[in-house]
Amino acid sequence: MGRNPRVRKLFGEGLHWAGCTIIALLGQQRRFEALDFCYHILRVQRQDQKDDVVKGIPLKRMVDRIRRFQVLNSQIFSVLARHLSAEDERAGVEHVRCFPPPSANKIN
Repeated sequence: MGRNPRVRKLFGEGLHWAGCTIIALLGQQRRFEALDFCYHILRVQRQDQKDDVVKGIPLKRMVDRIRRFQVLNSQIFSVLARHLSAEDERAGVEHVRCFPPPSANKIN
């Protein structure tokens, strides 16, 4: 979430739930966790342990915030995984029927 407290007050964790739900439904959770730049910053800071202030932003404070959001995302993904797997088990195998596009000569 941004620094704007009004957004957090208005939406709470709803934006995180929406984003994580879309990611989970598309099957992109592992890709998100591997390629999210904030997670990369978190891993780098854990290795070098720097606590500098960059452009007025203390790295330690930013990394703590990233870690809180990472924990929140993990919790959301685990809830979604439980419910999505339960839905799959109840529904059985889903059959998707594909329809070819109409050909030009059939339109006339």
